[in-house]
Amino acid sequence: MFTRGLSVELGRKSCRLICVALHPGTTDTGLSAPFQQRVPRDKLFSAGRTVSQLLDIIRGLRREDNGRFIAWDGRDIPW
Repeated sequence: MFTRGLSVELGRKSCRLICVALHPGTTDTGLSAPFQQRVPRDKLFSAGRTVSQLLDIIRGLRREDNGRFIAWDGRDIPW
């Protein structure tokens, strides 16, 4: 709700701002270590791959993406 509300408020102030929430997927870090046994190997990403995936999404954002919740693969995540 914070992202949705912020996207509306920032959109009123500047038409150049785009506010989205990004889900990086499961990244191979200490934070995800306790859960990695249940993650398929092809869905456990290195930090470098995670950054690359998210930057690709960020670079492709358009004004109409404002307020979206986007997964690492570019799909929408339902609010």
